[in-house]
This record gives sequence, structure tokens and C-alpha cells, in this order.
Amino acid sequence: MTSKETIIKAITLLKTNYQNALRDYDKEDLQMLVETWAEFFKDTPESEFKEAIKSIVNKSDYFPTIAQIKKEIANEKVSNIASGEEEWEQVLRTIHRYGSYRQQEALEHMKPYTAYIVNLIGYQNICMSSDNTWNRKEFIAEYEQLKDKEQELLMTGNTNNLKMLTNTKLLGDSNDL
Repeated sequence: MTSKETIIKAITLLKTNYQNALRDYDKEDLQMLVETWAEFFKDTPESEFKEAIKSIVNKSDYFPTIAQIKKEIANEKVSNIASGEEEWEQVLRTIHRYGSYRQQEALEHMKPYTAYIVNLIGYQNICMSSDNTWNRKEFIAEYEQLKDKEQELLMTGNTNNLKMLTNTKLLGDSNDL
């Protein structure tokens, strides 16, 4: 979790890179900034916070807001998630491996959101279809929508709503084949 010391170092780094930022802040204002950031980032792993700050310094011309930092953290997490097309290919490999009679085993070897979406479409429908064009399109659309929702909820720090939707989460451990 992000400590006040890390936040102070980050603000110092940002002040160095954005020289006009915070120039009108006095000591009390800076202390308030540190306290505010400490509150908003208290549950954020320190490594994620530091990476977001580095990324912002490399990309942005302006001193970041809390929302921009949270968005950068969320972007980093979501960028590590496979695309809908990659995940669809994994579904087809899993179905090929387990067939239509070992549905439960196949679903257990899929990532949580993948299994959720396969259940929405219908595991047997995918298995028995001679042309999965429609299923592929539906899967990718659902997957990308959940991925976008995950990113949005990561920015607010509240993944509970999405966990309730699928009774799991996308960014957890997965059982890769």
C-alpha cells in the first residue's frame, strides 16, 4: 500500500518535472495535497502507484490529478488482460481439448470472465455450432464490454459491483492450459 513517504517523493518528482505546477502552494497546501493523495491511494500497491507516476511523467505535459493517476493504474492493469479475440481462441482450444461432454472441466480451466461469457452464450451451442462466427462476435463484444467495465471500476477502486455481476473477477489468478 502506498505510504506517505512514497507520495511525498512522487510529488517532489512531479514538481521537478512540472515546474509551474504547485508554485503557488505554501507548506500548508502541500501538506493538504499529501494528505489527500494518501487517503485516495492508501489501498493502491506502492509499485502500481510508482509505475503510474513514471508513466504520466513520460506522457503528460501537465501535473496529474488523482483521477488521471487512478486511470493510469487501471490502464496498466487492463492492458495485461488478453483481448477478446485472444480469449476466444483460448475458448476454442479448450473446447477442442475437453469436448462437449466435459463441460465443467473445461469451464474450470477458463479464466473467470471467459467461463461466465461462455455460459451466457452456451457451452453446448459453441460445441455444436458448425460456424461459430456469430458466437465469436457475441463473445468478443461481451468480453470487451466487461473489460471496459473492469477498467472503469478499477479507476473508482470499486470492483465489488463487477464481482457481483460475474461472481468473480477478471484480474485474478487463472488456470491457463
